[in-house]
Amino acid sequence: MAAKKKLVILNVISSGSQVLFVGIVYFLLYRFMLKKVGVEILGVWSVVLSTSSLANLANFGVADSVIRFVALFVKEGDNDKVKKLIFTATVFLGLLFFLIASIIYPFAGLILKAVIPAKYISAGLQILPFSLACLVLNAINGVYASVLDGMQKNYMRSIIFSMSSVMLLIMAYVFVPRYHLLGVAFAQLCQSLFALTGCTLLVILNTRYNPFKWNWNKDIFKQIFNYGMKFQFISLAAMLNDPVTKLLLGRFGGMAFTGYYEMANRVLMQARGVIVNGTQSLIPVMINLSKGTIEVQVFYRRIFSNVLFFSLTGMAILVISGHFIAFYWIGNYRPVFYNVMAILGLSLFINLLNSPAYFYYIAEAKLNVLIRAHLLIGLANLAVGYGVGYFWGGYGVVFGSFLSVLLGSVYILTVFNKMYDLKISSLFQPRDIFYLTIIIGIVVFSNALKVFDDLKINDLLGLSLALIAAGYYFLRFKFKDMQTLTVKG
Repeated sequence: MAAKKKLVILNVISSGSQVLFVGIVYFLLYRFMLKKVGVEILGVWSVVLSTSSLANLANFGVADSVIRFVALFVKEGDNDKVKKLIFTATVFLGLLFFLIASIIYPFAGLILKAVIPAKYISAGLQILPFSLACLVLNAINGVYASVLDGMQKNYMRSIIFSMSSVMLLIMAYVFVPRYHLLGVAFAQLCQSLFALTGCTLLVILNTRYNPFKWNWNKDIFKQIFNYGMKFQFISLAAMLNDPVTKLLLGRFGGMAFTGYYEMANRVLMQARGVIVNGTQSLIPVMINLSKGTIEVQVFYRRIFSNVLFFSLTGMAILVISGHFIAFYWIGNYRPVFYNVMAILGLSLFINLLNSPAYFYYIAEAKLNVLIRAHLLIGLANLAVGYGVGYFWGGYGVVFGSFLSVLLGSVYILTVFNKMYDLKISSLFQPRDIFYLTIIIGIVVFSNALKVFDDLKINDLLGLSLALIAAGYYFLRFKFKDMQTLTVKG
C-alpha cells in the first residue's frame, strides 16, 4: 500500500512537473520566435496549427480509450490483451490519420484564405505539410503515451515529453535563424519523432510488446471503438472551442491580437496542464475505486480541495505577474496581452474546478454528461464569439470563450454533485473560503491599487504576498492532504 501511494504521488508530481517544464521551454521558444519572426508570423503559425488540428475531429476517441482499457486489463493481469490493444489502436489511428492528412492537404488553401490575410497564405501553406506530418506521428504516439498512463507509468511518459520539448527548443535555435517559420516546422517534426521513439521503446520494455508482430484483435477493436465513439463526440464539440476561438480571432482581431492571445493562452494552458495532468494521472486509481457513494464522496472532496488550491494559486500568480511576464517575454507592456491573460485566467480557474468530476466520468465510462457539456461549450463559444466578435473584435471573441467555459463548467459540477448526493457548499471548507478571499484580495490589491509607478514593482509586491499566503497554506494544510490521494482497492 505504501509503494502504491508513493507511485500515485510520483505520477501526480511528475505529470504536473512535465507541464511546468514544457511551459518554461515554450516561454523561451516564443521569446526567441518573437525576435526572429515577429508576432504576426507567430499568429500565422498558431492559426495553421489550429487548422491542421481540426483533423482530430475524426480520431474516434481511440487514444483516450486506451488509458481506461489498459488500466482494466492490467487490473485483470492479462498482458496479452494489453499487447493486442496497443497494436490494434496503433494500426487503426496510424492509417486513419494518414488518410485524413492526405485529404486535408489539397483543400487547406481554401481554409487558410478564409481566416488569415492574403500576404501570409504562402507562409501558412509552406509549413502545413510538416504540421500534418506531426499530426500523424502525434496520433500514433498518443497510443503509446496512453499505455504508459494506463499502467500508472506516467512519470516515464513525463520524462520523454519533457525531453522532447528540449529537442523542440534546440532544433528551433538551429533552424529558425536560417529557415524562419519553416524552421519552426522542422523543429516540431524532430520533436514528434523523438517523442514517438521514446514512448515506443518504453512500452516495449514494460510490456514486451513486439510492434512488428501482427496482433490485430477484432473484439478489442469493438470495445475501444464503442467507448471511443462517445469520446469522438466530445472531441467534435471540444474542437469548437480553442481552434474556433483562434480562427475567429484571426478574422475579427487580426494576426497581432491572435499572436498575443496565443502567448497568453500558452502561459495559462501550461499552468492548467500541471493540474489537469496531475488529476488525469488518477484515472487508474478512480477505476479501482469502490462504487459506493460514500467512498466516492470522500475521494472527490480530497481531490476537489487540492485542485481548488493549486488552480487558484497558479492562475492568481500568473495574473498578478502579467505585467512582469510581458516585459521580459515580449519586451514591453502590451495591454492586449495582459487583458487577455486576466480574462483567460479567471475562465481557466473556473474550468479547472470540474476536472475531478470530469475524469471520474471518464473512469466510469459515463460520457454522456461530458458530451452535453462540450456541446454547450462549443456552441456557445461559436455563437457568442462570432456575434460579439463582429462588434467588439478580438475582445468579443475572448469574452465568448469565457462565457462558454463558464456555462460548461457549472453544468458538469451541478450534474456530478446531484448524482453523488453532494452539495456545492460541502466542497468548500472554511479554510478554503478564507484562502480564496485572501488570494482574490491580493489580486485586486496588486492590479487595482498601484502602490508604485513601476508596474513591475507592483507585480513583484503582489507576487510576494501571494507566494507567502500560498506557502503558508500549503505547509499548514495541503502537504498532509497530498498523503491521502490513494484509496483501498
